[in-house]
Amino acid sequence: MEITEVLPIKSLEEALSWKPLSESLPVIDLQDRANYSINGKDYKCHERFLTPKRLLNQGLPKTLICHDMQGGYLNDRFVNGTKSSNEYTFYNWSVVDTFVYFSHKFITIPPIGWINAAHKHGVKVLGTLITEWTDGNTLWLQVFSNLEKRDNLVDKLVEICKYYKFDGYLFNVENELESENIENMIETISLLRTKLKTVITHSEVIWYDSVSMETGKLIWQNQLNNHNKLAFQACDGIFLNYNWKEEDLVKSVANAGNRVIDVYVGVDVFGRNCIGGLDCYKSLEIIRKYDLSVAIFAPGWTYETLSDKNKFNVVEDTFWRKLYPFLYIHIPCTLPFSTYFCRGYGSKKIENFVESSLDAWYNLSKLNYQPSVPLCLLDGNFPCISHVDGEAIIGGGCLRLNGNNENTSYHRIFVCHFEVKSTLYFEITVKALKPYDSHKIFLGVLDPYGMPYKMEFGVQGDNNMFFNNCDDYSCIIPDSKIYNLTLENGWLLHKLKCEMVGIIVEVAIETEEPLLIGHLFINDGSNL
Repeated sequence: MEITEVLPIKSLEEALSWKPLSESLPVIDLQDRANYSINGKDYKCHERFLTPKRLLNQGLPKTLICHDMQGGYLNDRFVNGTKSSNEYTFYNWSVVDTFVYFSHKFITIPPIGWINAAHKHGVKVLGTLITEWTDGNTLWLQVFSNLEKRDNLVDKLVEICKYYKFDGYLFNVENELESENIENMIETISLLRTKLKTVITHSEVIWYDSVSMETGKLIWQNQLNNHNKLAFQACDGIFLNYNWKEEDLVKSVANAGNRVIDVYVGVDVFGRNCIGGLDCYKSLEIIRKYDLSVAIFAPGWTYETLSDKNKFNVVEDTFWRKLYPFLYIHIPCTLPFSTYFCRGYGSKKIENFVESSLDAWYNLSKLNYQPSVPLCLLDGNFPCISHVDGEAIIGGGCLRLNGNNENTSYHRIFVCHFEVKSTLYFEITVKALKPYDSHKIFLGVLDPYGMPYKMEFGVQGDNNMFFNNCDDYSCIIPDSKIYNLTLENGWLLHKLKCEMVGIIVEVAIETEEPLLIGHLFINDGSNL
């Protein structure tokens, strides 16, 4: 039986009777990232050959986003996508550690498209287990009336997670518990965490700050304290409620001991009894003072509240631009690397330069790897880099470099950690929007001794190609270089092959005129 859509599990009975279908699902495994990141406050959009301090990921505060939109399971639920346009998508994956798909149903299974989009970028995906109010209290009375039933529920949660290939659960108990069941709840959290890690070693179980583990009363604490510390100790982290004050963060740090980064401080983008909207950065500024992690709830506010959905990208870019100084940029490291920059939707579908369908479409599994850097940190209505719908080699859209902006023409696309052990294979396909456009491809490299150098190549004037036409001594001409240009359907393919041992840490393009980027491919000869 083919699965065409992913839906939540609404009841305990449905959960206990759940069985996987025989077929395997088209889900991508969680991809690796480099073991270091860059502090967003150190990032400079147009600084050539960026050399900020590298921060080991272990011990860094984390960023979780919790997607809650109109009850969930909209057009994102379809495994093979749908014919629709102007849907919500997300593309700032490089600054996110964990993505939670949230609904108010008992067990929220993340749709396949979200799992694939996140996993491509090395981001973990959690489902949600939620119980609420009187119905929730009744459900747990049933579960704990027979611990064999409790164990069966835990086993089903593990099976579901393994089958759909997501990475754990947000555990959200927003109802009162009988005092005699508090210990049972703590054991349940611990059991789920232990069993998950036996089959998914990187899995996570995160507890939401809700019911008290001292009294069983539903009292949101907005801090880590004795009411929720036992749950915190039984799982991988706690998601604090949103109505905190700075003194709550001070107390949380004191109570967390050496697990400060496992405390995720809630920020509701809708601003319910807290700072929200485009001012969310003010909350992050306080949270990061204490090196705490952050849980951003309902980031789809940037889409959901718009009457004109065509303005989404502008609002989304503005929202995340304000947050970047308080986030950490994670680094792609897996070769071969290939992206057409598609965001998982389009006004039409394009395959190998040719329009294959004129129908609008939306399929988050088709979202390609997005730039690992902010598109632009400059204020204003003229972004350095934007996304173009309808122009593509494969998919529904591509990147557009908008040329000279604030007296600079240098556009960084990726900070990365691509280790080349023998032979570099590099391809980038671009389209000039004005005739005789000059543009330069820039690769920043570290040699085996950690010394930086660069390679520059591109086009000057009427397709006059050049390689390493540098005005300083920082360029190195590699051995056995083969560099050529080919033109197809108006797209210009730069293709480089050369002997090389080192690490590519930056990919950028310099152009004073608008330029489309349709494809980027990087590989090492040892992978062939």
